[in-house]
Amino acid sequence: MAVPDDGPSRTSTKDAPLLDDRTDPVPGIDLARPELHRTIDLHAVFTDLRRDHPVFWHGPKSHAGFWSVTRHADTVRVYRDTDTFSATHGMTLDTLRPELDPGAGMMVEVTDPPEHRRLRRSIGAFFSAGAVSTMAPAIDDLVVRLLTDIRDRDEPVDFVRAVASRIPTHVAGLLLGLPPEDLDWITSRTSQVFLAGADASRAATADLREQAAQANAELLGYFSKLVRASRRRRSDVRGLVQRLAEGTGDREGLNTAEVILNSLNLAIAGTQTTRSSLSNMMLALIQFPDAFQALRKDPTLVPTAVEEAVRWANPVRHLARVATRDVELGGARIRAGDPVVVWPFSANRDEAVFRLPHVFDIRRYPNPHIGFATGTHSCPGSGLARAQMRTTLTRLVELFADADLADAPQLVQSNFLLGYERLPVRYTAAASVPRLSAQATDGDRPGADFATRDAPNGSSRTTEGM
Repeated sequence: MAVPDDGPSRTSTKDAPLLDDRTDPVPGIDLARPELHRTIDLHAVFTDLRRDHPVFWHGPKSHAGFWSVTRHADTVRVYRDTDTFSATHGMTLDTLRPELDPGAGMMVEVTDPPEHRRLRRSIGAFFSAGAVSTMAPAIDDLVVRLLTDIRDRDEPVDFVRAVASRIPTHVAGLLLGLPPEDLDWITSRTSQVFLAGADASRAATADLREQAAQANAELLGYFSKLVRASRRRRSDVRGLVQRLAEGTGDREGLNTAEVILNSLNLAIAGTQTTRSSLSNMMLALIQFPDAFQALRKDPTLVPTAVEEAVRWANPVRHLARVATRDVELGGARIRAGDPVVVWPFSANRDEAVFRLPHVFDIRRYPNPHIGFATGTHSCPGSGLARAQMRTTLTRLVELFADADLADAPQLVQSNFLLGYERLPVRYTAAASVPRLSAQATDGDRPGADFATRDAPNGSSRTTEGM
């Protein structure tokens, strides 16, 4: 990976005149094209953009034109100012539209306050610290089993297939209350929603968009059936879907359409972004072997290492908003109705915020990354994602003495996700064997107790800070 120099300190745009023209500083680069993100390391490009064009007009190419936001402070402002930068027109370049998103007002990700608060409260208890803690033994048991299998096989493995895709898929199934036999199908469809399916590398972008629309429709149909079945009869499975579905008749509960859309959204986010974070973290440990050895010697570094892994390779490349009024941002004059796209994977390498931003530093503290966004639309599942990453990293450095690439890694073809389709790894086993956590039986539906205890009858109990 090419690593750009930090370069000279940037020139402030505070006193510069507002830019009212829409001259594209990168006319030969189409940041909306999925193929670009798979074939080119864009960190050097964004380093130059942060310095010279922190907020710039990206002219129409494969998509309609939009404002691009590259710096940390400006990105945080867009995230937090929901009155000015609305999420109700779609959250990605491929779903952004002039009119309201069909899910606006019903799905938490594309709903602004005040309605957003009601939706967020309804799902918040399922992600509380207590809920995550209750799931920890099941997560640890799964991680140990997967990694022990790799150690016992003593041959190169595709980390994505063997670990990074399986952990969040299983955890999402536990959280939502999904039948285990459906999980692989769900994961394959959620990958396609972000133009990152298994065949993405060989498909044209237009075909990928058609596949994404079809996958989204199939998932919507699946969750519609699951939610309606849960409403008709009480199930022994006690996941988020079942608990929320049973509460649709309550005054403060979600209605049926809201349960369907938010269950779908959580399934997509839960399986794809954590998969990306896990694969990114593994590659960082291979690229920085000193960090791997430091973690083996001092496992107390795991929490800061996880935060650094999220900053280092933000699992989400961009998020979209639409300006609701004329506004100045980063020296640019944005008009009401203009699309605004933030690039958190650039913001998390901002030289004004992070010392030596292109260095993977597992001791970095403080680390104000925005890998899980910030403000109203911060990721509700960040605690659960962190738990999966911390457990995986802890067990990795216990079970293995070293790791290196067995073949070239292959990025997913997506303008939204930053992660890997293939990550072939060769491990060297360590002598120590961790003690397994308490095992769940095959008949258990993990997540039942944690969901029931924190959100009885689909109530809207929430957690501080959500």
